[in-house]
Amino acid sequence: MLEQAGIRDAQVLVALTRDDATNLVLCYAAKTIYGVPRTIASINDPRNGWLYDEKFKVNVGLDNTEILAHLIEEETTMGDMMTLLKLRRGQYSLVEQRIPANAALLGTPIKDLDLPENCVIVALIRKGDLVVPRGSTIFQANDEFWR
Repeated sequence: MLEQAGIRDAQVLVALTRDDATNLVLCYAAKTIYGVPRTIASINDPRNGWLYDEKFKVNVGLDNTEILAHLIEEETTMGDMMTLLKLRRGQYSLVEQRIPANAALLGTPIKDLDLPENCVIVALIRKGDLVVPRGSTIFQANDEFWR
């Protein structure tokens, strides 16, 4: 079946079956028999996650439970924020946020906000116009910003 699918010319094999053993065998066969350079496999049972490494020829193991938990956490904690882009496999995100009319930060310069260490405000839309944010920029109601 793998040969019919063109495994001999593949640069990546992605194993997404519902069975961890099958996913591991597919990755192992792809690398050892067919020389596929990169393998990605779905981890259905998190207790099997430790198997998804170089000994079974898996480059990336995607833990379905962890992915779903992360998505649920993101959706329940983001509030008025919307994720626009994920970088480095979700380690970093570019998010958009609209500032409501009753926000506590209104009238406060960006430099005086208690932002997390790795947080940077990269753009601000005010009444449809782009404003390049600076430390002295003061947020107004209905501003939209990306960080």
